[in-house]
Amino acid sequence: MRTHTATVLPFPRQDEQACEAVARPRVRLEPTRRGRRLLTGVAFLLGLAVAAIALLALDLPAALAGTESAQPAVITVEAGDTLWDYAGEHAPEGMDEAEFVDEVRGLNHLPTGRITAGQQLELPAAEDASR
Repeated sequence: MRTHTATVLPFPRQDEQACEAVARPRVRLEPTRRGRRLLTGVAFLLGLAVAAIALLALDLPAALAGTESAQPAVITVEAGDTLWDYAGEHAPEGMDEAEFVDEVRGLNHLPTGRITAGQQLELPAAEDASR
């Protein structure tokens, strides 16, 4: 049986003074224009993600809205109905009918008080109308 022996050679020693002369000065890395844009975009997206998570976790929109308000009523206009008829039926107590008509016009983006049969109208909730 034959065995082979390997010879291990030591690494050459370098003189410390020679190493200092050859050593590079400290290099400062700076991102390119594309790198800066990428970093800015990533930071922006992370900021949006943190803001969205905070809004969802803290339920901030509900806190800013205050108490739950009643949902506006949606009605379908029948032939012969007028906004003044709806004001008489649906206006909260103590509210002038003219104010209620103005609220309905504003809520439904109506340029005039004219309504047609089959039209869907959103009436303000009692809490909203009593502002």
